[in-house]
Amino acid sequence: MNRVKWAATTGALVAVVALGQVNDTATPTMSVNDLMITVVAPATDTIWGIDDPQTDKDWQVYIDAADAVIDASRTLRIGGTGPNDPVWASDPAWQAFVDALAEAGQVARKAATERNVELMYTAGEVIYPPCEECHLQFHPGVAGQ
Repeated sequence: MNRVKWAATTGALVAVVALGQVNDTATPTMSVNDLMITVVAPATDTIWGIDDPQTDKDWQVYIDAADAVIDASRTLRIGGTGPNDPVWASDPAWQAFVDALAEAGQVARKAATERNVELMYTAGEVIYPPCEECHLQFHPGVAGQ
């Protein structure tokens, strides 16, 4: 997905969250898999792929990616429309993975707002294990992809 399309998708998600429409009683509109493909994967790929940001505009890309991870974790907490999504969301292990993802997003946001490339690398290292472990437990077909 190109950055413009990703930015538009992320912007829509952020707008929904900003309007307060994503909470514990919200009704999801997409599956967990769709959210992962359209928001989480592009955002984490951006964080993992940090190059050498110099300008405010460069760093904003990483702030936006971190915000997408944080906001997606709010939606992941309630599950999605997929056949297994409600069962997954009710599992304490799922909630622990969502917590880890949200915390990693916060580390990435802090790193980006502080313009700290080394901390961005750390954020990427923090994000990967819970993602991989969650995939192994809840969706083994995508582990390692």
